[in-house]
Amino acid sequence: STSAMKVRLNSTLSTASAAGTEIASGNGYTTGGTALGTASTVSSAGSAVTLPAGSALSWTCTLGGGWSIASMDLTDNAGVRVWWGPFTGQPIAVANGNTFQIAVNAVSIGLT
Repeated sequence: STSAMKVRLNSTLSTASAAGTEIASGNGYTTGGTALGTASTVSSAGSAVTLPAGSALSWTCTLGGGWSIASMDLTDNAGVRVWWGPFTGQPIAVANGNTFQIAVNAVSIGLT
């Protein structure tokens, strides 16, 4: 069996040449990323993919100082980074006890 692609949250910006600094494990987050699930939606022309498809991804911060989230990396089954991008309005401050969520179909990946 294969594992789903995963979303990693980063405290620094990812670039084309390097992944961002992943949020430390613990305090509501597990390093290595969170599985997307098994499906995403693709446009009829095959030019865009949106994710997550089935349900929102969410993390609740339990770190006293909170999180500062700048970007995300999408990794494949082997943990290899296949896509990256900054969050709009980054860095996003997530206070202790608050939840950071990526809504269904909130991320759109397309080729230009």
